[in-house]
Amino acid sequence: MSELHLAYLMAGGATLAWGLVVIFIKRSRTSGRLGIAIAMATGVITMFVLSGRDIVVLATLSYREFGLYFVTGAMQFTLGCMLYYQAIRHGSLSVAVPITRAKILIILALSIALGLEVFRWGLLAAALLMFFGGLLVGKPASGLNTAERDRHRVALGYAIGACVFWAISETLMGLLPERVPAMASNFMLLASGLTAWMVYALASGAWRELLEMPGHDIWCYMGHGLVSFSAAYALFVAAIKIAGPPRVVIITSTYPLISALVGWLGYEERFSLRLVFGALLLIGGVITLQFV
Repeated sequence: MSELHLAYLMAGGATLAWGLVVIFIKRSRTSGRLGIAIAMATGVITMFVLSGRDIVVLATLSYREFGLYFVTGAMQFTLGCMLYYQAIRHGSLSVAVPITRAKILIILALSIALGLEVFRWGLLAAALLMFFGGLLVGKPASGLNTAERDRHRVALGYAIGACVFWAISETLMGLLPERVPAMASNFMLLASGLTAWMVYALASGAWRELLEMPGHDIWCYMGHGLVSFSAAYALFVAAIKIAGPPRVVIITSTYPLISALVGWLGYEERFSLRLVFGALLLIGGVITLQFV
């Protein structure tokens, strides 16, 4: 197996994990701005334990590299994931999740500008297929009442915010030092995000609300931290180190299909032919990537 195909396999593992783990967020009742702290803390502890001796590599980081980790982690987790949590809680899984796939075009443009990827028409075609597939899958069904449309607009706003922050941070992941192993690198990103959240919590008083979080919701967000922030992100970071941000994100952009299926089967969300067409575009993007 080539390194590139190994990267695609790891990206596929992350895709499956992210597609299913939205169940934890959907089952919670607490705001995502609080739940993100529990998920990040769980991820930090898990990654620290699993990193073992590799964690000492972080002591060799320069100030510039520390700054890169902090900015990337804060944008990916504190800002991007917090908005994503809110999008899922306010809207349908089959709508909120796919909209974030629009980030692929931003990632492709930034990666080319930073020299992380060379422009290829095939790569652009794959990215466009993912973009339009995500929009089709995430478009709300017709016949929604006023309350449902209002919830959709709120979820859409959160999802677009998450999309922008993720696009920037996932591009920056391509600049992280290669000498740092994936698990130690993921630990550093999560620790940076948690540090940024603590600053926010002290300034806003959110830490008081965190102390009142119900036990059920704590377990939900801990589960998300274990599956998404620990396992999936470790695979994601490792894959990016091998294949670069655009190629990996094109693979992981298919996870809204899993989330949409979860929403349809588990939460009685609407199913339509539009979802089928969007799914075909997403799958077409992955197939196109194999020839780039």
